[in-house]
Amino acid sequence: MKKTIRSFVSAAVLLALLAGCADGNQNQTNEKQETAMSGELKAFDVQKDFADNGFTFFTKNLVLCCGDSMENNAMTIGWGGIGNYLGHDRPAVTVYVAPARYTYEFMERHQRFTIMEFDDPAIWQYMGKVSGRDTNKAEALGLHVAYTEHGTPYYEEAKTVIECETMTAWHQTEQDFRNATPKEWYDGFEAGIHTVYIGEVIGAWKR
Repeated sequence: MKKTIRSFVSAAVLLALLAGCADGNQNQTNEKQETAMSGELKAFDVQKDFADNGFTFFTKNLVLCCGDSMENNAMTIGWGGIGNYLGHDRPAVTVYVAPARYTYEFMERHQRFTIMEFDDPAIWQYMGKVSGRDTNKAEALGLHVAYTEHGTPYYEEAKTVIECETMTAWHQTEQDFRNATPKEWYDGFEAGIHTVYIGEVIGAWKR
């Protein structure tokens, strides 16, 4: 009987210890996540320290934000390009916005924009399906709007922020299409043919 009680107590102690270890590991994980989120965004040189594959960077469902402290809006983007424009020492980003999108109005009114990468997929999923015409998306997601020294909006929760100043833009038409790919893609696309914006990179930050 004593052996049975002793074995029962030992098993209970072991379970308690295992539970404590599990809680400890979970707490450590939570602490690491909080530390990663609380890390400051630090400036970096995109031409020297940008480590992502340029051919896949925009497949990460980045978020484009445009406006100023009075008005701004953001949307998810799945297309884009990085490189240079009008000089090898002028890093540039190309983004595309369809005229039916609410963000299009901001891109037409404001000179600068940011593109951002987030760890949480819920952010770009929400940004991609809800219109800013009806909802304050940042507020709904609990995101905190901040501004660069130029007054360009971005979200503090982003892991990467690239600020651009639009150098040129053009509104594509069907006459611009040179092969069947865009013709087929836009067939039945109700948001309209995307406008192309090329922005000079004037600032970049990452955690």
